[in-house]
Amino acid sequence: MTSSDIAAAVASQPEEQDSESSACLAAVRQVANRFTRTYGLTQVDPEFALLFAETVEVWHSFDHETVSLPGDEFAGAMLRMLRATADLVRNHADRIWSLHVDHHGFALAATASGEWENGSPVRISRCLQVTVHEGRITRICEFGDRQQRLPLDEALRAAGRFRS
Repeated sequence: MTSSDIAAAVASQPEEQDSESSACLAAVRQVANRFTRTYGLTQVDPEFALLFAETVEVWHSFDHETVSLPGDEFAGAMLRMLRATADLVRNHADRIWSLHVDHHGFALAATASGEWENGSPVRISRCLQVTVHEGRITRICEFGDRQQRLPLDEALRAAGRFRS
């Protein structure tokens, strides 16, 4: 191997790494876009469950317990909860007002809003930190205010739409 060959090999490594890095970021960005469209109910992905790994860890700031669930089961439960919320909250909107994507996953901040049947307002803010590995969601950490979410949980439970 000549010095020219070595120089060429060394010079090509960053490009290969940049290419892999770009491909990884593009894959995470695609997962984030599909997830957020479904999460905001703007365009429900018919293959939403495929975004999730076989097992997904889920953590909420208000109970500090990590639960491991089958990814397809979690995806189905998430869709049912999002749809039930939209059914119970008049003029429901779930605005994702910040989205940050990197090589390891994405973080989003969102606010659900609308009004209860009696006209009182609903506002529930939360942030999700989502870990993506090999193009699949492996962990979701949700940060939110339990007091903001409590009326929704009670309404979902009263309507028989779940939330234990």
